[in-house]
Amino acid sequence: MASDVAREIDVRRLWPAIVLIGTATGLLSGLLGIGGAAILVPGMTDLLGVSQHRATGTSLFVMIPTAAVAAVVYALGAQMDWSLVALFSLTAVLGATLGARAMTRLSAASLRRIFGFFLIFVAIRLIIPGGAPPAEAPVPGIILAQNPIVTLGQAALGLVAGFLSGLIGIGGGQILTPGMIFFFGIPQKLAQGISIAFIVPTAFSGAMTHYRQGNVLPRLGLLLVPGAMIGGVVGAWAVQLIDANALRLGFAIFLLYASTRMLAPRLVSNAFRRLAGRPA
Repeated sequence: MASDVAREIDVRRLWPAIVLIGTATGLLSGLLGIGGAAILVPGMTDLLGVSQHRATGTSLFVMIPTAAVAAVVYALGAQMDWSLVALFSLTAVLGATLGARAMTRLSAASLRRIFGFFLIFVAIRLIIPGGAPPAEAPVPGIILAQNPIVTLGQAALGLVAGFLSGLIGIGGGQILTPGMIFFFGIPQKLAQGISIAFIVPTAFSGAMTHYRQGNVLPRLGLLLVPGAMIGGVVGAWAVQLIDANALRLGFAIFLLYASTRMLAPRLVSNAFRRLAGRPA
Protein backbone atom coordinates (compact mmCIF):
# COMPACT_ATOMS: atom_id res chain seq x y z
CA MET A 1 0.00 0.00 0.00
CA ALA A 2 2.81 2.39 0.92
CA SER A 3 4.59 1.69 -2.38
CA ASP A 4 1.37 2.45 -4.28
CA VAL A 5 1.19 5.83 -2.59
CA ALA A 6 4.84 6.49 -3.37
CA ARG A 7 4.22 5.77 -7.06
CA GLU A 8 1.59 8.51 -7.11
CA ILE A 9 4.35 11.06 -6.58
CA ASP A 10 5.56 12.31 -9.95
CA VAL A 11 9.29 11.90 -9.36
CA ARG A 12 10.25 13.30 -12.76
CA ARG A 13 8.33 16.50 -12.10
CA LEU A 14 9.13 16.82 -8.40
CA TRP A 15 12.77 15.71 -8.33
CA PRO A 16 14.05 19.28 -7.73
CA ALA A 17 11.82 19.53 -4.65
CA ILE A 18 12.95 16.08 -3.46
CA VAL A 19 16.61 17.04 -3.79
CA LEU A 20 16.01 20.42 -2.11
CA ILE A 21 14.08 18.91 0.83
CA GLY A 22 16.67 16.18 1.40
CA THR A 23 19.72 18.44 1.15
CA ALA A 24 18.22 21.25 3.27
CA THR A 25 17.19 18.72 5.91
CA GLY A 26 20.64 17.17 6.13
CA LEU A 27 22.44 20.51 6.12
CA LEU A 28 20.30 21.91 8.93
CA SER A 29 20.50 18.67 10.88
CA GLY A 30 24.28 18.47 10.70
CA LEU A 31 24.79 22.18 11.29
CA LEU A 32 22.57 22.43 14.39
CA GLY A 33 22.52 18.84 15.68
CA ILE A 34 18.75 18.48 15.28
CA GLY A 35 16.30 16.05 13.74
CA GLY A 36 15.08 16.96 10.30
CA ALA A 37 11.33 16.63 10.87
CA ALA A 38 10.92 20.41 11.01
CA ILE A 39 11.91 20.56 7.33
CA LEU A 40 11.05 17.07 6.11
CA VAL A 41 7.46 16.88 7.32
CA PRO A 42 6.17 20.23 5.95
CA GLY A 43 8.31 19.69 2.85
CA MET A 44 6.71 16.33 2.11
CA THR A 45 3.17 17.39 2.98
CA ASP A 46 3.13 20.79 1.30
CA LEU A 47 5.60 20.31 -1.58
CA LEU A 48 5.11 16.62 -2.41
CA GLY A 49 1.51 16.10 -1.27
CA VAL A 50 2.26 13.29 1.21
CA SER A 51 -0.17 12.74 4.10
CA GLN A 52 0.84 13.96 7.57
CA HIS A 53 1.20 10.48 9.09
CA ARG A 54 3.27 9.12 6.19
CA ALA A 55 5.42 12.23 6.14
CA THR A 56 6.15 11.77 9.84
CA GLY A 57 7.03 8.10 9.45
CA THR A 58 9.15 8.66 6.34
CA SER A 59 11.02 11.54 8.00
CA LEU A 60 12.15 9.18 10.78
CA PHE A 61 13.31 6.68 8.15
CA VAL A 62 15.37 9.37 6.42
CA MET A 63 16.90 10.65 9.64
CA ILE A 64 18.48 7.31 10.62
CA PRO A 65 21.34 7.38 8.07
CA THR A 66 21.44 11.19 8.00
CA ALA A 67 22.00 11.54 11.75
CA ALA A 68 24.40 8.58 11.75
CA VAL A 69 26.84 10.09 9.24
CA ALA A 70 26.61 13.52 10.89
CA ALA A 71 27.32 11.93 14.30
CA VAL A 72 30.47 10.30 12.90
CA VAL A 73 31.72 13.70 11.71
CA TYR A 74 31.00 15.23 15.13
CA ALA A 75 32.85 12.34 16.81
CA LEU A 76 35.86 12.78 14.52
CA GLY A 77 35.87 16.44 15.58
CA ALA A 78 35.95 15.40 19.27
CA GLN A 79 32.42 16.78 19.80
CA MET A 80 30.86 13.62 21.27
CA ASP A 81 30.16 11.92 24.61
CA TRP A 82 28.90 8.39 23.93
CA SER A 83 28.08 7.74 27.59
CA LEU A 84 25.62 10.65 27.59
CA VAL A 85 24.19 9.46 24.27
CA ALA A 86 23.52 6.05 25.84
CA LEU A 87 22.01 7.57 29.00
CA PHE A 88 19.71 9.92 27.08
CA SER A 89 18.65 7.16 24.69
CA LEU A 90 17.72 4.74 27.47
CA THR A 91 15.70 7.23 29.48
CA ALA A 92 14.09 8.79 26.38
CA VAL A 93 12.67 5.42 25.31
CA LEU A 94 10.85 5.18 28.64
CA GLY A 95 9.75 8.81 28.40
CA ALA A 96 8.43 8.36 24.86
CA THR A 97 6.37 5.36 25.96
CA LEU A 98 4.85 7.34 28.84
CA GLY A 99 4.24 10.33 26.56
CA ALA A 100 2.46 8.22 23.96
CA ARG A 101 0.17 6.79 26.65
CA ALA A 102 -0.51 10.22 28.13
CA MET A 103 -1.45 11.56 24.69
CA THR A 104 -4.95 10.09 25.00
CA ARG A 105 -5.55 11.83 28.35
CA LEU A 106 -4.07 15.28 27.75
CA SER A 107 -4.79 17.99 25.21
CA ALA A 108 -1.82 17.77 22.84
CA ALA A 109 -2.92 20.98 21.08
CA SER A 110 -2.80 22.98 24.32
CA LEU A 111 0.55 21.47 25.25
CA ARG A 112 1.99 22.35 21.84
CA ARG A 113 0.97 25.98 22.35
CA ILE A 114 2.54 26.06 25.81
CA PHE A 115 5.70 24.46 24.47
CA GLY A 116 5.74 26.92 21.58
CA PHE A 117 5.92 29.83 24.03
CA PHE A 118 8.55 27.93 26.03
CA LEU A 119 10.73 27.63 22.90
CA ILE A 120 10.45 31.39 22.35
CA PHE A 121 11.65 31.95 25.91
CA VAL A 122 14.60 29.58 25.42
CA ALA A 123 15.52 31.21 22.10
CA ILE A 124 15.56 34.67 23.69
CA ARG A 125 17.72 33.39 26.54
CA LEU A 126 20.18 31.98 24.02
CA ILE A 127 20.32 35.23 22.04
CA ILE A 128 20.63 37.87 24.78
CA PRO A 129 24.13 38.45 26.20
CA GLY A 130 24.61 36.59 29.48
CA GLY A 131 21.35 34.68 29.06
CA ALA A 132 23.11 31.33 28.84
CA PRO A 133 26.48 29.81 29.83
CA PRO A 134 29.40 30.58 27.48
CA ALA A 135 29.14 28.74 24.15
CA GLU A 136 32.79 27.70 24.49
CA ALA A 137 32.44 26.49 28.10
CA PRO A 138 34.95 23.89 29.37
CA VAL A 139 34.00 20.30 28.62
CA PRO A 140 32.52 18.66 31.75
CA GLY A 141 33.98 15.48 33.23
CA ILE A 142 33.05 12.01 32.07
CA ILE A 143 29.74 10.65 33.30
CA LEU A 144 31.24 7.89 35.52
CA ALA A 145 33.41 10.37 37.39
CA GLN A 146 30.84 13.10 37.99
CA ASN A 147 28.47 13.68 40.90
CA PRO A 148 25.66 11.05 40.85
CA ILE A 149 23.13 13.86 41.34
CA VAL A 150 24.27 15.37 38.04
CA THR A 151 23.88 11.99 36.33
CA LEU A 152 20.35 11.67 37.73
CA GLY A 153 19.57 15.14 36.41
CA GLN A 154 20.83 14.19 32.96
CA ALA A 155 18.72 11.01 33.06
CA ALA A 156 15.70 13.15 33.95
CA LEU A 157 16.45 15.43 30.99
CA GLY A 158 16.40 12.44 28.64
CA LEU A 159 13.14 11.26 30.22
CA VAL A 160 11.50 14.67 29.67
CA ALA A 161 12.79 14.87 26.08
CA GLY A 162 11.36 11.43 25.33
CA PHE A 163 8.07 12.20 27.09
CA LEU A 164 7.47 15.39 25.10
CA SER A 165 8.51 13.64 21.90
CA GLY A 166 5.92 10.90 22.48
CA LEU A 167 3.27 13.34 23.68
CA ILE A 168 3.34 16.11 21.09
CA GLY A 169 5.65 14.74 18.40
CA ILE A 170 8.58 17.14 18.76
CA GLY A 171 12.20 16.29 18.11
CA GLY A 172 14.12 15.46 21.28
CA GLY A 173 16.91 17.83 20.28
CA GLN A 174 14.68 20.83 20.96
CA ILE A 175 14.77 19.79 24.63
CA LEU A 176 18.14 18.06 24.92
CA THR A 177 20.40 20.72 23.43
CA PRO A 178 19.16 23.72 25.46
CA GLY A 179 18.84 21.44 28.51
CA MET A 180 22.47 20.38 28.26
CA ILE A 181 23.54 24.00 27.80
CA PHE A 182 21.50 25.62 30.58
CA PHE A 183 21.45 22.91 33.25
CA PHE A 184 24.80 21.18 32.79
CA GLY A 185 27.03 23.80 31.13
CA ILE A 186 27.84 21.57 28.15
CA PRO A 187 29.46 23.53 25.28
CA GLN A 188 27.30 24.25 22.22
CA LYS A 189 29.18 22.02 19.76
CA LEU A 190 29.40 19.07 22.15
CA ALA A 191 25.69 19.40 22.97
CA GLN A 192 24.88 19.32 19.25
CA GLY A 193 27.05 16.23 18.70
CA ILE A 194 25.36 14.37 21.55
CA SER A 195 21.94 15.43 20.27
CA ILE A 196 22.54 14.26 16.68
CA ALA A 197 23.83 10.86 17.88
CA PHE A 198 20.82 10.53 20.21
CA ILE A 199 18.55 10.89 17.17
CA VAL A 200 19.76 7.63 15.57
CA PRO A 201 18.30 5.08 18.03
CA THR A 202 15.18 7.14 18.71
CA ALA A 203 14.49 7.64 14.98
CA PHE A 204 15.03 3.91 14.37
CA SER A 205 12.54 3.00 17.10
CA GLY A 206 9.97 5.47 15.80
CA ALA A 207 10.48 4.45 12.16
CA MET A 208 9.90 0.77 12.97
CA THR A 209 6.64 1.61 14.71
CA HIS A 210 5.45 3.74 11.79
CA TYR A 211 6.56 1.11 9.26
CA ARG A 212 4.41 -1.53 10.94
CA GLN A 213 1.51 0.91 10.71
CA GLY A 214 2.12 1.48 6.98
CA ASN A 215 3.25 5.08 7.48
CA VAL A 216 6.71 4.83 5.88
CA LEU A 217 7.22 5.33 2.14
CA PRO A 218 10.54 3.50 1.57
CA ARG A 219 10.87 4.51 -2.09
CA LEU A 220 10.43 8.20 -1.35
CA GLY A 221 12.67 7.88 1.70
CA LEU A 222 15.45 6.34 -0.40
CA LEU A 223 15.17 9.23 -2.85
CA LEU A 224 15.53 11.74 -0.02
CA VAL A 225 18.39 9.97 1.78
CA PRO A 226 21.34 10.75 -0.58
CA GLY A 227 20.83 14.52 -0.44
CA ALA A 228 20.14 14.37 3.29
CA MET A 229 23.32 12.38 3.99
CA ILE A 230 25.47 14.70 1.89
CA GLY A 231 23.91 17.73 3.57
CA GLY A 232 24.42 16.13 7.00
CA VAL A 233 28.13 15.55 6.39
CA VAL A 234 28.64 19.08 5.02
CA GLY A 235 26.72 20.64 7.90
CA ALA A 236 28.55 18.65 10.58
CA TRP A 237 31.90 19.41 8.94
CA ALA A 238 31.06 23.13 8.81
CA VAL A 239 30.38 23.08 12.56
CA GLN A 240 34.09 22.51 13.17
CA LEU A 241 34.87 25.78 11.35
CA ILE A 242 32.06 28.01 12.66
CA ASP A 243 32.25 30.02 15.88
CA ALA A 244 30.21 28.44 18.66
CA ASN A 245 28.38 31.72 19.36
CA ALA A 246 27.24 31.86 15.73
CA LEU A 247 25.95 28.28 16.04
CA ARG A 248 24.08 29.22 19.19
CA LEU A 249 22.43 32.12 17.35
CA GLY A 250 21.49 29.76 14.51
CA PHE A 251 20.00 27.28 16.97
CA ALA A 252 17.98 30.07 18.62
CA ILE A 253 16.59 31.08 15.21
CA PHE A 254 15.64 27.46 14.57
CA LEU A 255 13.79 27.38 17.92
CA LEU A 256 11.83 30.45 16.86
CA TYR A 257 10.90 28.67 13.63
CA ALA A 258 9.91 25.55 15.60
CA SER A 259 7.76 27.63 17.94
CA THR A 260 6.02 29.18 14.92
CA ARG A 261 5.17 25.67 13.68
CA MET A 262 3.50 24.99 17.04
CA LEU A 263 1.74 28.30 17.53
CA ALA A 264 0.79 29.05 13.90
CA PRO A 265 1.16 25.83 11.87
CA ARG A 266 -0.95 27.18 9.01
CA LEU A 267 1.53 30.03 8.53
CA VAL A 268 4.41 27.59 7.95
CA SER A 269 2.24 25.30 5.81
CA ASN A 270 1.11 28.19 3.59
CA ALA A 271 4.71 29.34 3.15
CA PHE A 272 5.76 25.88 1.92
CA ARG A 273 2.71 25.71 -0.37
CA ARG A 274 3.53 29.09 -1.93
CA LEU A 275 7.08 27.84 -2.47
CA ALA A 276 5.62 24.91 -4.40
CA GLY A 277 3.27 27.14 -6.37
CA ARG A 278 0.23 25.51 -4.77
CA PRO A 279 -2.78 27.42 -3.37
CA ALA A 280 -2.30 28.36 0.30
